[in-house]
Amino acid sequence: MVEIPKKMVVTSELEKNLIFDSLKKLKQPMNITADNIEYSGVIEKIENELIHVTLSSTPIGDIEGTHKVNFVFNNNYHYFTTDIHQQDEGRVVLVYPEELSKNIQRRYDRVNVDGEVFMKFKIMIQSEKAQMENSSLLDERIIAREVKKPRPAVDKMLKGIKNLVSEFSQQFQVKVFKEGERLSFVDKLIKDTGKIFLIYNSYEDAIEDKRFYEDQVLTVGSAYDFMISRGDARKACEDKLLDMLQQLRNKRIFSECYVPLMLEGEAVGYIRLINDIDYHRSLKPGFAKRTARYADLLVEALVKYDYFSLESGSDFDIPLINISAGGLLFRLEKENLKQYLIKETVLQMSILFPDRQIEARGIVFRIDKDGSEYGMSFQEINNEDMAYINKLAKKRKERDEKQA
Repeated sequence: MVEIPKKMVVTSELEKNLIFDSLKKLKQPMNITADNIEYSGVIEKIENELIHVTLSSTPIGDIEGTHKVNFVFNNNYHYFTTDIHQQDEGRVVLVYPEELSKNIQRRYDRVNVDGEVFMKFKIMIQSEKAQMENSSLLDERIIAREVKKPRPAVDKMLKGIKNLVSEFSQQFQVKVFKEGERLSFVDKLIKDTGKIFLIYNSYEDAIEDKRFYEDQVLTVGSAYDFMISRGDARKACEDKLLDMLQQLRNKRIFSECYVPLMLEGEAVGYIRLINDIDYHRSLKPGFAKRTARYADLLVEALVKYDYFSLESGSDFDIPLINISAGGLLFRLEKENLKQYLIKETVLQMSILFPDRQIEARGIVFRIDKDGSEYGMSFQEINNEDMAYINKLAKKRKERDEKQA
């Protein structure tokens, strides 16, 4: 007889908010059933007790009225019924539900490996690559798919980024700050602010000039304000910025932009874009922000390639409690690592079995027992490794049934 899954109800506003925010952030599909047809979509935004959903296909007829909605979160099937209003052919609005029902059912068998399997991990940054995986631009698709690999080809990604920025920039350079090296004035400015530094036109820009008022973008004028705000002498600030502009003109540089490489909240280098006087085109904030997306992907690839040294579980000494092809549960007693692990932290993991080593990437979705046990859901894992775990779980299950 098939065991009927245990049903549960989620009524906590905090838990519902966490679930829907996670679905939105990870672009997990949400399915709407209307007139016996199921339409899939992703959450665009959540505001004023309404959930805005963008559909992946045009519905047949109007989706209006009360309908059922379902989705999978943390390998559990969730569902609810709510009023739905159609905005246009591709978007609908759902009334925020009072409660969610869920079935606790495991997609994969778990195997207890406590004392047998250990791992090491690196705390990862997260880049917004999902929207680029289906981009109309070939190079965006290439770098977005490359960075998903456990060991991305960094040179291949650099070539792709160079091709992408060539639309608006003549020259493309990458610099990573090295420990103990002497930093230039601009290097220090990028490192201290963590912002894009944009020189729109070196022949016209002046200290008092403030074209843009954006949090992400630093201009010559706002760089001056920043330096003054931290206590630097006005005359010294003026001299440094005017000297910088004069040096650019001497080198016949018309416009340039420094896009920081951000890692754990700090600038660890930058991508530099340059246009000369003959090209005579200004780099714009929109170009810089687009490059910042590529910079995030590049940093993620460099982290996976062990270019940066992050706070991490450096040895195979973190014990796993259990594992399945969908995720794992591990025990952590190291206080210096606990401070970095919160829900939705992304880890790159090396898992050491007695006869196999598995590389995988996952996200923390549950923390139990005073913060000592952590549930992980796999985001990236090879099919061969999933098959290995499934086979191990099946063998253990058959052995346990025989012993019982």
